Amino acid sequence: MLDDNDLPDQLGDLGDDEIEIEFVDVDEDPIVNEPEADIGSAAPGEKGVAISDEPGTEKIAKLQTELDHVRDVYLRKLAEFDNFRKRVDRERDDLRQAALEDFIRELLPVVDNFDRALLHAEADSGAFHQGVEMIAKQLHDTLERKGVSEIDPVGESFDPLVHEAVQRIEGGDHPPGTVVSVMLKGYTLGDRLIRPAMVAVAVEPVEPEDTGGTP
Repeated sequence: MLDDNDLPDQLGDLGDDEIEIEFVDVDEDPIVNEPEADIGSAAPGEKGVAISDEPGTEKIAKLQTELDHVRDVYLRKLAEFDNFRKRVDRERDDLRQAALEDFIRELLPVVDNFDRALLHAEADSGAFHQGVEMIAKQLHDTLERKGVSEIDPVGESFDPLVHEAVQRIEGGDHPPGTVVSVMLKGYTLGDRLIRPAMVAVAVEPVEPEDTGGTP
């Protein structure tokens, strides 16, 4: 390592030649501020430059229109399917109801025969009568669980919608238009008439015609 005091000696060893040192000023390159890129006027697709949103807006509007159309079609189809499902359920219920009504109509004569058998065997208190009575009760209970109800309108006013008059009874203790007796019970299934009740109805007595002769 050389000391500053040794520099003259070292320079003396170089001889008497004059050493000329020229200092050259080196100017730094000036900082050139490049103009910022015009984003709005840049060429489409150029990296780092945004593209005008006008074409994108048109595309979004078109897609929105198509989406609204698809949504409308979907809602219409959904409503049509819901109506179809309800119609199928309603038709299936109607078919089930009609089948049940037909079965009950075919079963009612059996019920009538049980009722007649019990009516004519009231004096019999044996085991056979009790067995028939128990079977008849089970049959009536089964029909009741299925929604079947009896129409037994004795003492009520005659209703042509659920009664069928098969006999007229003049006079008596019942006012005209009153059901006096039931020949055959009627039945309903829910609010539907399965069979009208066949009844005898009280009517006003017919006045004898005046022939004009003297008694």
